[in-house]
Amino acid sequence: MAHSPFSKPMLACRTVTAARKSDRAQNEPPAHDRSHALGRNPTNPTAFLKSSHTHVRVLFRLMLRQVCLANFAVICWILAALDPASAQPQNKPIIIGVEYAYPGGGPAFGQLGVHAVKHYPDAFPWNDMQKFRGDAIDFTKLDRFVLEYQNAGFHDLVITLKSYSSWASKNGQNNPTPKPEYLDDYMRWIRAIVKRYDGDGKDDMPGLKRPVRYFEIGSEFSAFEPETVEEYLVTLDRAYRACHSANDKCIVLHAAFLVPTVFKDHPKPEQYVKAFAALDAKKIKNHGLDGMRKVLDRHKSFDMLNFHAMSDPIEIEDTVAWLKHEMKQRDFSKPIMISDSAPNPLVAWGPATRTTPPMGIVVPPATEKDRVLLAEYFGLLIDGDPTATEWTHAFAAADMVKKVVIAAEQGVAFINTAFMEDLASFKAASAQASAGTAAWAGMSGTLTNPRTELRTVLGLRPSYYALQQLQRHIKSYSAVERVATADPKVRLYRFKKGADWIWVAWYDPGRLFLPGAPLPTTRFMLKTEAARLLGEAMIAHHGQTRPTVETLATKSSGVDLTLTPWPIFISPAR
Repeated sequence: MAHSPFSKPMLACRTVTAARKSDRAQNEPPAHDRSHALGRNPTNPTAFLKSSHTHVRVLFRLMLRQVCLANFAVICWILAALDPASAQPQNKPIIIGVEYAYPGGGPAFGQLGVHAVKHYPDAFPWNDMQKFRGDAIDFTKLDRFVLEYQNAGFHDLVITLKSYSSWASKNGQNNPTPKPEYLDDYMRWIRAIVKRYDGDGKDDMPGLKRPVRYFEIGSEFSAFEPETVEEYLVTLDRAYRACHSANDKCIVLHAAFLVPTVFKDHPKPEQYVKAFAALDAKKIKNHGLDGMRKVLDRHKSFDMLNFHAMSDPIEIEDTVAWLKHEMKQRDFSKPIMISDSAPNPLVAWGPATRTTPPMGIVVPPATEKDRVLLAEYFGLLIDGDPTATEWTHAFAAADMVKKVVIAAEQGVAFINTAFMEDLASFKAASAQASAGTAAWAGMSGTLTNPRTELRTVLGLRPSYYALQQLQRHIKSYSAVERVATADPKVRLYRFKKGADWIWVAWYDPGRLFLPGAPLPTTRFMLKTEAARLLGEAMIAHHGQTRPTVETLATKSSGVDLTLTPWPIFISPAR
């Protein structure tokens, strides 16, 4: 039976000390823009008054109007200071998706409640769809993905266009850039895909229910795009033109930026160069800050900015701040997508089971001092230890909930959550847990038919149900804000739904915790005037499909909560 976060902590973990800097300031009051047009120019009062008595009356009425507007603006500013969320503009709800879609997963994940989905990035490269120049394009596998997931109820599908071709690329997978003489062939391949799924009724895929709009040009601006930046930009430019010539309503994304741990110390703009330089470029080959800035310079060749969130959820805040800074420097503004995510791996991009080189990168809140504990933990996962595995599934669920909540508050337009199944190859002992916790983060257990690639879903895990729980609470929200708290380690967010507020809260201890000891906890008083509230702990246990709901006792000072790193949901009682 699940323990209650409103009385005592749930599950168990080992605690290891580490430090994190306090959060940056939130919820600045909005600025107000007051302007008007008079129709006549009253800058010369004498001439203006002499023109006619009518003009005098017009001026008097305009002066009264301006006084009223000024007073109204002052009142709005006061109200904003008292309740920042009430003065914020309406937010378009974040689009939540799941990845990586597999054949056979549609029926189960169609019940999740989210409306977007992305396939495995390498599922449909150019090479597999057109093996020789002049061949007819084979849409068999791509059609299967689109049909299955649209029939399951998904509205927004993301298709990744990988340019690798055995006959057209400069150097196979080592440099997938199309050779100059094959760039027109590459554009025809892309145009054919976009056109087949554009929903205009002309040569569409049979059974297409709605247009497919989102197209990534390459999957990640890292070792997955090993070509030079200049070569990638040629591919991006050509792809953008091909996409929009086929469907002017499509949305093109550049290969996603990968910046794990760059923002762990919350650098300011003048510190960005140093922060990026500190990243281990031999392990994370992300083309560096200069390369990313060259992509941003070519902002007319994509419709949304794109990055991958594969570290601590709070790094989303600093990544978004960096992208907004870069856009401001170039005088453009575009929405942001997180096309791939993963739970904080704790250790990744190299072995996690070793305490001597070669080793993976430690991801905060873990530190170098934690390597021995981490090696023990990942050893347990590889061995299939049930306690370590169940804890990891709860950790992945909490991480995904946090990433969605933080991304929504930061104004991110779209986020794909991970993963629909385990990364099986990284669970093997020979892989040394080099993908960290992500390898065990699947929302479902599956059995694969190697001939057809069709999966049988064996069971659904806490991250599936926790994401479903989150979506149920925040679906169709109109505003979201992080509420300032005396303790910056308390993360408190509220979502506006109709006339009500829904709270999501958790405790971020700023240090590593692992299986073996009680979860870190803190007491927190939620100030509210609501007479009755309902509290739900995030679904975190194997076999649990529905949340445990409790009626919370409110006092004059509010509601007394015990918070842990596993989020809780609080809503008005009906």
